[in-house]
Amino acid sequence: MSSYSPSPAFNQAASYLSNASALAKVSNTVKLELYGLFKLVTVSPSPNTSRPSIFDMTGRAKWDAWAQASKDYEGRTSDAEKRYLDIARSLGWNDDTPAHDASAATTSSHPAEAESSGDEGSGRGSGGGMGVSVSVFAPPESAEHTDSSELHSLVLKDTHTDLHAFLQANPDCEIDARDSFGYTPLHLASDRGHVAAVEMLVKKGADKSLKDPDDFTALELASLAGHEKVIPLLQ
Repeated sequence: MSSYSPSPAFNQAASYLSNASALAKVSNTVKLELYGLFKLVTVSPSPNTSRPSIFDMTGRAKWDAWAQASKDYEGRTSDAEKRYLDIARSLGWNDDTPAHDASAATTSSHPAEAESSGDEGSGRGSGGGMGVSVSVFAPPESAEHTDSSELHSLVLKDTHTDLHAFLQANPDCEIDARDSFGYTPLHLASDRGHVAAVEMLVKKGADKSLKDPDDFTALELASLAGHEKVIPLLQ
C-alpha cells in the first residue's frame, strides 16, 4: 500500500472524474493513463501483482498502464498526482467544482472496478477515485473465452486427460487454429504455464514460430511470464 497521502484536490478531482460525462469522449489511452496514475498515487508505486495473462486483455492493459506510470514517475509521486490533476482540469474539473463525495474517492468501490475481473491490488484507492471506466474498451465478453474452439477451451482449463482424449479422438484437428482474439492453443498454454498442454500440443505438431496479435511467439510469452518449466519445451 502506498505511504503517499494524496491532496484534497486529488480526491476531489477523482470524485469528479468518477461521474464526469466528459469521459464518454475520452480516448482509451487517456483513460488508461488516468488509471495508472491513480493506482500509483493511491495504492502502490508499482503493480503489486503479476501481469495478467493475454486472455485477460482488460486486466493486462490496466496493469501495463500502472507499470508505465511507475516507470515514468519513479520516485516522483507528487508529479504523478500533478499530471492526474492536469488531465482532470482538461476534462472540466477545477478546484471550485463541487465533488460528489470527495471523502469517498479513495475508499469506495466504483462500478468500473467491479466490472473488470483481475483488477490489480486492493485497499486504499482500489475504488472509484480512479475516475474512469477503463473496462469500457473492447474487453473479452467473459472469462470463459466464449468464441473459442473446444481445443482452446480445454487448453485454458488445463484438463490433461480431457485434452489428451480430444487430441486422440480428433487426429486431424487444426492444431494451430486461432481463436477470436488471434491466439493459437499453444499461445494460451504457454502464457498460462500449462506444461502438460504445451507438451501435447508440441508433440502434435503445433507451430512454435507463430506469433500472437502482440507479435510474440509461444516461447516469448512463456519467457515473459516466467514459466521456467515451459520454456525448454519451446526451444
